[in-house]
Amino acid sequence: MTSNKWAFVPFAKATQVVKLDSYTYRVNLNDSFCIGAVPNGGYTASCMLAAARAHLLSRGRTDALTAHFEFPHRTTPGPAVVVVEEVKLSRKLSTLHLTLWQDGLLPHAPWITPSVSRRAVLAYATLADLRTFTGVSLPTGYLTTPAAALPPIPDFETLKSKDADDQWEQAKVPRSSHSVVRSLHNWCFYTPRHGPLTPGVLDMWIRSAGGERITQAALPYVVDSFPFNLHSFLAAPELRALLELPKDPDDEVRTKGVRAEAAKADKQRAALWFPTMVLNLEAKMALPEEGVEWLNVRVITKQIRDGRFDIEVLVRDLEGEMVALSNQVAMIVEFGRNTAKKSSSAKAAL
Repeated sequence: MTSNKWAFVPFAKATQVVKLDSYTYRVNLNDSFCIGAVPNGGYTASCMLAAARAHLLSRGRTDALTAHFEFPHRTTPGPAVVVVEEVKLSRKLSTLHLTLWQDGLLPHAPWITPSVSRRAVLAYATLADLRTFTGVSLPTGYLTTPAAALPPIPDFETLKSKDADDQWEQAKVPRSSHSVVRSLHNWCFYTPRHGPLTPGVLDMWIRSAGGERITQAALPYVVDSFPFNLHSFLAAPELRALLELPKDPDDEVRTKGVRAEAAKADKQRAALWFPTMVLNLEAKMALPEEGVEWLNVRVITKQIRDGRFDIEVLVRDLEGEMVALSNQVAMIVEFGRNTAKKSSSAKAAL
């Protein structure tokens, strides 16, 4: 049975916003959603969209149809200010430009110190009411391809009680990294027990570790959350074979050697940080207001080269309906860059 000694912070609480003035909102980036010293990019994006929803609540535009996020600077846990610029407001769609500021924050307008505060994240978001959004619909050829089929449906109750069934098992975080990848403790990731269902593709089922239902507001966080061993699923088959432990326990000599290599690989993986540079999100449908317990997520990376890689994410519900699509670009850097001290700045006063 899954156990988690970390204090679980509900997503709704961790993304609360406070309106400061007509175009400015305060959020607090929670430490429980961090990888090392930096809040998860998808979680930070969710906080920004929470401000966007609050801004457009009176217009009934509370669902992000599309969103584009750029991460020029590292964020830090603690207070942040989201400034909203109205690009276009219309009957069906409203487009906003969002800027998340940190450092040198003030308890009064203008809320930031221009010479000190940093634009940590920039975004464009188009919001709508997806529950009333209508238009032309028609099936595409993609839906007839094997890629469109859901992977095998797990025994969900067995996964919750035993962490595994015949085909799926919960992905674990190495003990040495438990305190570092705190954001991962918010999720239960269930991956194929016998390796990738398709070479270079990660199929997984996810649920909230705290039992919280997954809502529309959490989709940016969903598409930017991956198990610790993501790299082993995305690797080419010949490389994955080197990363895996042998299945034959009688091959003791080889087992010891490969176990040593696996431990070395875990240590090398823990020394790396995968910061998000760009995140794009498109919502394909509206989840129920009360949220859902389970989602299926498929992750594909086409190339890992020169310290950067692409990520394509497909999110579906239990019926196989597309919930969201995401495309991202991330870097692969030494973990020391995650925790390195920034240049001195004024302390936030909010």
